[in-house]
Amino acid sequence: MMKKSKIMALAAVAMLVLSIMLGGCADREMPVSTSFAIEGSVTKESSEHLELDLNVPVLSGFDAAKTINEMIRKNTEKAKKEVEDAARYLGEDGSTMKAGLTVGYLYSKSGNIVSLWLMYANYTGGAHGLYWVEPYTFNTTTNEIYRFTDLFREGSASAAFITDQILKKIQENPDLYFTSAEETVKKYHNDYFYFINGNQVVVFFPLYDIAPYAGGIQFFVFPAEELKDLLKPEIYSAIKDAKPVDTKGTILEY
Repeated sequence: MMKKSKIMALAAVAMLVLSIMLGGCADREMPVSTSFAIEGSVTKESSEHLELDLNVPVLSGFDAAKTINEMIRKNTEKAKKEVEDAARYLGEDGSTMKAGLTVGYLYSKSGNIVSLWLMYANYTGGAHGLYWVEPYTFNTTTNEIYRFTDLFREGSASAAFITDQILKKIQENPDLYFTSAEETVKKYHNDYFYFINGNQVVVFFPLYDIAPYAGGIQFFVFPAEELKDLLKPEIYSAIKDAKPVDTKGTILEY
């Protein structure tokens, strides 16, 4: 069931978009790292038909940082090009509106496990903008970049518990979801978009995936203790006592 705080978070995103519109393996040897650092790279640009407010994380101090930075760069450049193309179209069309993109990030570090979440919101024309999350979860010591199933002792077989719980919650509140929601969940084959926030594993579904736009991004939160017998021991040990990062006022509020 959608909480009041979630509705407020959606409203905050809507206001942001509106302001833009109105603005015109232990057995295997692995490379070992010794440190972790993150710094925001800020880009701000404002013109007649374009508004950019980008705070993009740049990682350093461990071997996999280069790989993750390149993934972030490509995704951000793709999002930026989309709004730049929209801005040109708005100019040619004589519109007074602005295309816009905002990017921000949060991260949770639990021992050598880091989950980083980039939050994007754009407006390219039409009734409203879009917003989405791009997560990266990795180990700063072994340099592993984790898929969802990598978190679990038995991979997809263990992650199937998550699928069962998500389907159960959908069945409890069917009016909140598309009639195709259960089938969509099953098509993920137990391998989901997710991030780790402190001692929580958070599975999420993007806008329009299993629920209408008004429902927002759909989050399903699983405390580490609930997954104790399913998570790999090193994952559980790292996150079990970690404190979640405050997501209030962001599109990650759940």
